[in-house]
Amino acid sequence: MSTAGDWIPENPILAYLQTLIATKKNLPHGQPVAAYVSHSHTDSASLLRLAAELGPHIAILQVPAEVIDDWSSDTIDELQYLARKHGFLLWEGSKILNSLVGFMGRGDAPLETRQALSELIKKSYACGPIRTATWANVATSWAPAVAVNQQEKDALIPTLRTAAREAVATTAKTIQTEISVERNNDLSEDEMEVSHSFESTSTGWKEFSPDNMGGALRKLSTISVTEYKTPHPDVQPDDGVPAPPTLARSISLCLPSSINTGFKPEFRQSSIIAALANSDFVLGFATSEPFFINHRGNDIFELALMDGCGVAQEGMDCSLLSNSPYVDKQGSMAIFSLIPPPLGNGFEYDPNFKPNGRTVSDSEIPASAQYLHHIVGQAVAFREQSRQEHEPNGSRSEQVGPNLLHFPAVIIA
Repeated sequence: MSTAGDWIPENPILAYLQTLIATKKNLPHGQPVAAYVSHSHTDSASLLRLAAELGPHIAILQVPAEVIDDWSSDTIDELQYLARKHGFLLWEGSKILNSLVGFMGRGDAPLETRQALSELIKKSYACGPIRTATWANVATSWAPAVAVNQQEKDALIPTLRTAAREAVATTAKTIQTEISVERNNDLSEDEMEVSHSFESTSTGWKEFSPDNMGGALRKLSTISVTEYKTPHPDVQPDDGVPAPPTLARSISLCLPSSINTGFKPEFRQSSIIAALANSDFVLGFATSEPFFINHRGNDIFELALMDGCGVAQEGMDCSLLSNSPYVDKQGSMAIFSLIPPPLGNGFEYDPNFKPNGRTVSDSEIPASAQYLHHIVGQAVAFREQSRQEHEPNGSRSEQVGPNLLHFPAVIIA
């Protein structure tokens, strides 16, 4: 974790998502949708078919790797190919890395126990049959629940950051070795130094800084770093869509509901500050609250002060948040909020459907992609109606905290 006052590099995952909003023309109603693949897809063929159908229309694909019966390196290769071709990020969504909510941040917990659990969480992220950190841009975790003003005691997020860094360095070294073999050792001396280009700094990840996008990506700028990693070396990205930062890694913290929940408000606030204190590695928050379809502003402090329907909670005080040394009012955080599935009711397949009314292809848009456009359209309409009710004159309260970027999430059966 970076200390207060340090310069924290922009999160490349968030930067890429913001670029997609401006460049990817088939996003449903211009929204950077995260598609959550449901548990009904249990084999690689079904998963990959869905990924190919949704790819041109999404910003992120959340993959339930643990429920895919024939999960393999070939599955990963094909997913990465589709991600590069259509311009979307990969999110492993079948496991939560820190499942012991509240324990990792307990001051009275034995240090040895916390260290042992940290190592277990690290291996769960980088090792085993899924090896999430080696291929997924995004993973999920509960926050460590450290007190708002004691983030320096957090052992969880630094552990996950280290695991991600080591996995990326190993992956880059493996790719570099494969390229060396394929090219009969014709690489230049500069290109051969890939495995030594990863440096740790007190200000964050040098390899993930905005002007670097990963040491391996910079060093191999003239060679696709996945050129010999997939069976599709000649992949061409869709028109106008930038290639994803293949070696960038982030985590999304689970944000508990503020209504009808057993979580205390302090945990919710701690989660927010933990994200802000580690914004180079923490992308934002994942929640089931319907932020996207209700009237919500863009101020991150509203997450602590209001419930999922935009109603102020009694007794809540954001002074600890606003006075935190980790709050950068110029920064941004993402929030992924689930669109309630009932909004998809009434969907009907249309063989003549064109995304966003544009004629982009002679081929039909598959039903899964059409459903995505339909349910997002319903959510956008609800949000606009709610906004007009709360802002009849277009007036908004002054923003006091970092910017909040809304990403609608849709479960695809």
